[in-house]
Amino acid sequence: MEVQYQQIAPATMNVRNLNELITSLIGLVVIAGLYFCTDYFNWWSWLQYVWVGLFVITIIGIPWTYFVSSPIYYKTFRYGLTDDFLYIKSGIWTRAEVVVPMTKIQSIELTQGIIMRKYGVRSIEIKTMQGGVTIPHIEEDVAIKLRNDISKLARLKELDEV
Repeated sequence: MEVQYQQIAPATMNVRNLNELITSLIGLVVIAGLYFCTDYFNWWSWLQYVWVGLFVITIIGIPWTYFVSSPIYYKTFRYGLTDDFLYIKSGIWTRAEVVVPMTKIQSIELTQGIIMRKYGVRSIEIKTMQGGVTIPHIEEDVAIKLRNDISKLARLKELDEV
C-alpha cells in the first residue's frame, strides 16, 4: 500500500520561532547576570570572555532559527498512516524514517502548550514499549482525527491478533 505523506501545520514555524525567542531571551538575561556577577564578585576574569562568547552565540542563534532551522524543519517533516503502520520522515542533513506498527502502539497523547494553543496546533505523542514518537504541530482538528484513526486501527490490529 502506498503511503500518503502529510505535512505538519504552517504555524510550526511561528511556534518554533516564538519558543526560540523566549528561550533565548531567558538565556541572555542569565548570561548578562553571570557577566556582571563575575565582575562584582571578582570571579576569574577569563569567565567574562566565556559569557560574551555565549551571548554572541545566543544572538546568532535567533536569526538562524527564524530563517534556516524552522523553515527546514517545516519542509522536511512528514507523517503518513496506513492500516498497518504509522510512518514519520524528518531531517535534511540526517534523514530519519520511523515506522511504527499499529500492533505496538500502547497509548496516544495529545499535547498543547500555551504557544501552541495560540496558533491552534497540537502535538501527538505515540507511545510504544520501545519508546515513542512525536508528530509535532498539527492543526487541532487534524490531530484529533489522526488520534482517533490511529487508536481505531491499533485496536482493530490488536483484535486481529487474538
